[in-house]
Amino acid sequence: MTVALSRDSASMSTSSRNIPSMDGLRALSILLVICGHASWYFPAWVAGSLLFRSAIGNGRNGVAVFFVISGYLITSLLRREFEKTGTVSLKHFYFRRSMRIFPPFYFFLAIMAVLWALGWVKQDGATFLAAATYTLALVPRHTGYFIEHSWSLSIEEIFYLFWPFAFLVWHRRQRAVHVAVALILLLPVLRVALHFLAPTLRGHENYMIQGWIDTMMVGCMLALLKGRDRWDRWRLRYLNPWTAGAMVLLGFVLMPAALLVLPKELSSFLSLAVKPTVLAFCIGGILIYLIESPGGWAGRILNHAVVRHIGIVSYSLYLWQQLFTSDKIPVLPLGFLFAFAAAEFSFWLVEKPSLRLRAKLESQLL
Repeated sequence: MTVALSRDSASMSTSSRNIPSMDGLRALSILLVICGHASWYFPAWVAGSLLFRSAIGNGRNGVAVFFVISGYLITSLLRREFEKTGTVSLKHFYFRRSMRIFPPFYFFLAIMAVLWALGWVKQDGATFLAAATYTLALVPRHTGYFIEHSWSLSIEEIFYLFWPFAFLVWHRRQRAVHVAVALILLLPVLRVALHFLAPTLRGHENYMIQGWIDTMMVGCMLALLKGRDRWDRWRLRYLNPWTAGAMVLLGFVLMPAALLVLPKELSSFLSLAVKPTVLAFCIGGILIYLIESPGGWAGRILNHAVVRHIGIVSYSLYLWQQLFTSDKIPVLPLGFLFAFAAAEFSFWLVEKPSLRLRAKLESQLL
């Protein structure tokens, strides 16, 4: 779910909302996460089916979609400003990101602290502190279910800390694509190495920084390649409804289904070394196809007003859904309604006012 961003970045942010299918893909991302967390509620024949376990109820697929989108969008904004101004305002970038991300999250965390104090939910102090400082992705073992999903926000914040600097330095040297490709190639090797060198981390890679940075870098790489002649020729020649459909089938059905039925040791190795990269490239290809071809049936669905609105409130929905979809507080099916109501409340009463305040402070202070 941006050393000079200028006032032009306000218009950049607005135009990013108009990228075709982007909000629809955010909606898909959060709905996959919700299905994964609510899998306990579905009938056994649904939740136990191979299709549900591999695709529909696999929340990690939703997180992967979100991370590829994030890498693509942030890099597109950074690149657009660099091409307009010859630089990137890191001060402006961090101000805008903070005003976008912090208010809804700390509002959510404050409510969770109250529920914890009242004894209505159980939390772990160390996990709560790590969540509040966006360091949960650096902690190998954490508990406290209702805020554990902030590990993904932690990864996002760590990405924001290093990528704008790297982009600014290497894009000036026309090497930013090389940095992205290097990280995409190196992270699977690092995950496999840590599997043997740090056995205590086994099983936690999917919640830590090394499990996802390469996924985000696929989105970054695609944003950096846009407009290059060789890439555009390749895209126009090979990216079509058939190849996009094949990527959906491979990334979201065949590969995760295969990992479910393969021997555990082989499945674990492939999950570390192959799956994240293959899935990220599949998502990236689907993303580019849907951006470039919003008039197809998939594009029309993703750009429908209702679907887009789910994507627009997806950040708040991600924050709140864990509280209402868990079997620890079994309130489903009403929990779905509660989650969306909480997301709308957060969006209109926290997100929107904070964005208006951001625009006002930008014009006065930056």
